[in-house]
Amino acid sequence: MRAATILIIAGISFSSIPVAVAEIYRSLDAEGNVTYTDAPPEGEQTVEKVRLPPEPSAENIRDTELRNMEIRRAADSASQKRLDEKRKKSAKVAQARKTLAEAEAKLAETKAIRDEDRQNMAGGKRRVHPDYFARVNAAKLEVEKAKKALRKARGY
Repeated sequence: MRAATILIIAGISFSSIPVAVAEIYRSLDAEGNVTYTDAPPEGEQTVEKVRLPPEPSAENIRDTELRNMEIRRAADSASQKRLDEKRKKSAKVAQARKTLAEAEAKLAETKAIRDEDRQNMAGGKRRVHPDYFARVNAAKLEVEKAKKALRKARGY
């Protein structure tokens, strides 16, 4: 058990060490299977040497890391901007909802006929005063205005 653990640890350690392979061979067997090896295979297989691109220079690696950092900063900045815009939109929507709720409450209150909204007529009859209808219509317009503002805040 202990020997197996040591072998596993050694295998992991050695597998993490970069190995410089000088030559890579691509072979194609009779069945069409492709195999890549570091030594030319024996047998009646089609073998070709694979040309590997050169490793990047230290300057290329540094330039790539700098570009990656710039891209990350730009992405973070764009993400923060989207979050700020989303918060602003949410605040506008919340305010528009509040305004609409207030306008609807005022409309409901305005629709309730009070004693001063009634007008006595000849013959003992009473009717609703025209000012009542003007107030109700004004309250309805405020509700429509608040609904329109909410649609605009939502982006519709």
